[in-house]
Order: sequence, then C-alpha cells, then structure tokens
Amino acid sequence: MTTPRASLLTLLLTLTATPLAGQQTEDAPAGPTLEDLFTVSSLGSIQVSPDGQAVLYTVNTADLEGNETDTDIWMLTRDASGWAEPLQLTQSDKNDTSPRWRPDHTAFAFLAARQGDGGRQQGEAGRGQGAGRGPQQKLYLMDTRGGEAQELFSHETSISSFQWSPDGAFITFRATEPEPQDEKDLAELGRDINVEDDPGRPNHLWLLDVAAGEARRITGGDGFTVGPFDWSPDGTHIAFSATPTGRPMDSWKSDVYVIEAHDSTATPGKLTDNPGPDANPQWSVDGQHLYFSGQLTDRYQVAMTRLFRMSASGGDRREVSPRADMQAGGFTLSADGRGAYFSATTGTTRGVFYMSLDDRQPVRLTPDHGVYGSSNVSSDGSLIVYTYESPTQSVELHATPISQRPTAESVVAGVALTSHNAHTAAWALGETEVLRWKGADGRDVEGVVVYPHDWTPNDGPRATVVKIHGGPSGVFVQNFQASSSSSDAQRYAASGYVVLMPNPRGSSGYGEAGLQAVVGDWGGLDFQDIMTGVDTLIARGVSHPDSLGVMGWSYGGFMTAWTVTQTSRFKAAVAGAAITENIAMWGTQDIQHVFEAYFGAGPYEPGMWDVYQKSNPLAFIENATTPTMILHGENDPRVPPNQALIFYRGLKANGVETKLVWLPRTGHGPREPGLRYETARHQKEWMDRWIRMKLSVPITD
Repeated sequence: MTTPRASLLTLLLTLTATPLAGQQTEDAPAGPTLEDLFTVSSLGSIQVSPDGQAVLYTVNTADLEGNETDTDIWMLTRDASGWAEPLQLTQSDKNDTSPRWRPDHTAFAFLAARQGDGGRQQGEAGRGQGAGRGPQQKLYLMDTRGGEAQELFSHETSISSFQWSPDGAFITFRATEPEPQDEKDLAELGRDINVEDDPGRPNHLWLLDVAAGEARRITGGDGFTVGPFDWSPDGTHIAFSATPTGRPMDSWKSDVYVIEAHDSTATPGKLTDNPGPDANPQWSVDGQHLYFSGQLTDRYQVAMTRLFRMSASGGDRREVSPRADMQAGGFTLSADGRGAYFSATTGTTRGVFYMSLDDRQPVRLTPDHGVYGSSNVSSDGSLIVYTYESPTQSVELHATPISQRPTAESVVAGVALTSHNAHTAAWALGETEVLRWKGADGRDVEGVVVYPHDWTPNDGPRATVVKIHGGPSGVFVQNFQASSSSSDAQRYAASGYVVLMPNPRGSSGYGEAGLQAVVGDWGGLDFQDIMTGVDTLIARGVSHPDSLGVMGWSYGGFMTAWTVTQTSRFKAAVAGAAITENIAMWGTQDIQHVFEAYFGAGPYEPGMWDVYQKSNPLAFIENATTPTMILHGENDPRVPPNQALIFYRGLKANGVETKLVWLPRTGHGPREPGLRYETARHQKEWMDRWIRMKLSVPITD
C-alpha cells in the first residue's frame, strides 16, 4: 500500500526529473543569476567634445567580493573612417566622475576623491576635517593627448559640481560650507548634538583661476543654498538657482539668481519671486534670456514641471514647454538657439526629443521602443550620443547624426559605439511584452510582463510575481531586466516565474492627469489597476491564481503592505522601505510636503484624519494572512524605520508568518553591493519558500 507521504514524494521526484518551462537542461543557455547581475556595467555622464570628434563617458562597475563600486572615465574618438575602440582613461580604484571638456577640447576636468596626490589646496582645512569620511572630492585635470591625471584643486570641503568658463580660464564650482571650528571642538569632546529642522551648512559657489590655482568665494551667507548654475556665453555672469535651506522640505522653494562673475564685491540679484520652484537656469545663446524649469504654484503640488523663458534681467516670463502632455527633462538649447533638446518618458519608453522654440512641437529623435537615457549633443548640433537599452539588449552607447533643425523625416537609426556588456548576449532571456488592460473604472492601464524564457501558452499558467514601482510617480519601462539587483525580472523568469510590472494611475509617462489620478486615493483605484492586470494574466492562462507573489519598494512597499491587508490572493509578499502607518509617516518623514500634496493636507486638518486612515495599511492589519517579509534601511529618513517595525509587530500579533530584515548603513535603499545582493537574495528566497511548492512551477532542491 502506498502512503500519502510516499505518493507526494514520488510526485515531487517526477516533477524535478522532468524539465518544465523555466528549467534549464544541461545544453540549454542559462538565464542570469543574481551574481550575473553584478557583472553588468552602467554607463553615463556623456560629454561630446566641442568639435564633435570625441566622447567622454563614465563606466560604473561593482566588486561584489570587495563590496565596492568603481567609476572610471572612458573616451571614444572618430575620424573619417569611423569610431575607434573605446579607451579607458582613468584607472583609479576610487570613483572618477563628472568629466567636462575644457573649451579647447584638448583636456578635461573631473571629480575624484583620492589620497596623497599632493595637489594645490587653498588654505588649511580645520582640525578633524574628513574624520571617518575619507578624502574630499577634488578637481582633476587630464590631457587627452597623453599623461596621467593631475590634481587641479582641492577645496576645504568636497566639490560637488563644476563648470568651465567659456574661455577655459576659470572654473566655477559648488561646495558645502566648512564646519565651524567651535562645532569641531565640541565634536571632539563628544558634545555634538543634532537639532531637528536645523538647516545645515549651505552650498555656495567659488571661482577658481585655473592658471593661478586660487579660488575666491562668489556667494555666501545663510540666506540660501546654491543648486544648479550656468555661465553666461560671454563669461561675465553666472546664473544659479537656490533654495532657502538644504532641507528636503524646502527643495521646492527655489528661485533663480544672477551674479557678476569677476566682481568680488558683487551680490546676487534675485530674478524670480514665484512661491513655487524655479530652477536649473540656462543661458540663451545670445545671452539675452534665461531658460529654466518651474511650476507656478504657491504650494508643493503633484504636477509636471514646466519650461520657462525670461529676460536676463528677470522680466517677461513666458512658458516654452513642449505642446504635448509630457514631462521634459534634461533641457538643452540647440547651437542656433532656435530649438531645444530634452528627454521624456512616454508610456513604457524613454526617448530624446527636439522641439523648435517657435512651434514647440516635439520631434522624437530616437525610436519608440527601449530606453534612451543619458545623452549629449555636439556643439554644432550634428551629433547626439546617448545610452540605449531594451528588454533584450543591455546598456551601451549609441550615436545618431541629426540635422540642424530635426524633423521626424530626418531622423536616422542610431549606431552602437560600445560593447561593455557584450557578455550578456549569451544569457537566456524570457520574452518581454507591453501588456494593456482596462482598470476597474474602464481606464487604460499598461505594464511590462516578462515570461519564463522558454514558456509558451501551451505550457499552461505559471507562478507570477507582481513587482510594484515606487513614487507613486515611478514607472516601469522597456529596460534590460537583468542589469541590477533591482532590475532583475529575468532572474525570476529563469526560475520559471512570470513577472508583472504594472504602471497604475499615478505613474509618470501618462500625462499630467495620469500623474494626479492617485491624489487622495492611495490604495483605491491604483490598487484596482494592479489587480485587474493580474486578472488579465489569469484570464489569458498566463498566471496561476494560486501561485501569486507581490513585492515593491517605497510606494511599492506601501502598495505591497496595502495588498496583504486587502486580499488573501497572494501566497508571498516582500515589502521594502514600506509606508505602513500613514499618520506616523506624516509626522516622521523628511518630505512631509510631498505626502500632504498626495493626501490633500496634513492629517490634523479638518476632515483629513479619515482620508489618511482609509489608505492606512495598519488600520486593516487584522485582514492580513499572506506570509510577508519586510526589508528596511536602519537609517532611512524618507520612510523612517518605525514603519517597518510597527507593521512587523502587527503581523506577528495577528499570527501572520513574517520576517523583518534590517539593512545596516542604509537610507532609503541599499547602495553597497553586498547589501544590494542580500536584499535581492532575501526577496526571491521568500518568494521561492512560499510559492515554489505550487505544482504550477518547477520544484527543485
């Protein structure tokens, strides 16, 4: 007689002995492993030389064993025969970032924090400078015709950003004010304290005379902290934006200023008085106007940022945003000053666009698929270089020739310039589909689905993991889902899972109304958008209704916590940096103004308590049954750690299987390779533990 235990064992052995969809045979190509994800390089900081014949860019790699990352600067050059192989210019084991061409394009400056270079430093740093924080970030100069990088200038505090003057004789840089000596003395005595809402030390601008190696202050005082800045074309003035303090809750209160660059007695002139944000100023080609981003509002709001133009003296403000329902980012004027380039997300794609400033009609310069990221246009406007990735291609640099005033008919296909991630072509990848469905109220919703790499509809429904993005204004796009520990859907597909990455209302890339559709309704129709997406996959025979998992980070963590208190359909959940108790979240986070914009006001305003409570996961904790793992940074100021602990205790009190994993040295998300690895490992192992015993997926040891 066969016992039930023996029958189950026989079934399990049969299932593991027979390859099913999502399992590998010995001869089949393997899908990416967690370790594989750390072999993918990320590319960025593209800078096309003024003559258009060379390109600087950065390559970032991770050393999992050493628990470090390294960014180096590379260069591409071309001649009449085409583009040469890329050349690595910096070899330091420290991060070399932000390359910027000197105007004569024979050399470039960059930022790095290296020990013992013996470069020039103006003045002596105060006692205790950098204690426990490593070397300060300094300016370096490197000649592209040969030789090693030389330290150009070391400031008393780390240099965070810089820009060459048009003639190359000066560099403006931004740095934080040094810690006062009396505060250093108190710290050494163990008497240092932190005060809530302290504005902190501001950032200010300095002017470096490159030949003399001396810098003088341009801005100062405690009245504001400096953000982005830009030299005027004639090199006489500097425009910058600044906020009242560096506190995150003041980040939306920026204004635009201008100051004379070479007059040591000059003071900044404030050009805008809009209560809302005015930031990222950029001079027109003729120096007569300033372009900048902003919002005309008297309070922080959930809305798209607009583009504006005003005279260099501050008058005649007018909007110059694209005449399309899209958010324009990375705004750069064309060489003739009659147009502009910008990037934008549209649905599940991200592209580079051009618009004439006359008609403001956007022209897409890159095809309507994949993700076009960091980009830069040559000074003469004839070449655009950008990063590109797709569901089947890892990120590389591409280039496209463009006309002076591009039209849709003049755009040509891009050419790949690099192959830093060529090894990923050998990985077995699951098919990726942009899935579209109707929400509960009939609204059009879409998302990205990744299937097991050898799955067909004839194989039947599979276990499915739903990954929810943060924000709520985040968005899932058609990127390479084997590129990092967070973009890892192909790792799940390699184990036989279907992965659904929905873009519910509130996501970016679907117009301003789509962005605002979640205001006052967290956990309402946005939750239904996700669930109707799951139902669509079940109805199509793709997902097994008894083998569902859900996970997310930040707002995605909130939605995961909300999901397990609203339904028992999921067999496993992982909530990362999750908002779980709205009232406490409002009172302890560092971006209170954002929370109030989404909910309508603070919880103590008339009628608002119930608004906060109706979307409060903890208020419905007694409904939870799904085994839930919680991951949280121990030093998270955005979603404070009490959010994790209170939900964990609530789940335990209600008898729900749960596990709380703290990430040390971590804010709102892990940065160290080791902790990124552990985060991804714990996420998938929790899914495997509670889902993989379902007979709809392969069962392995």
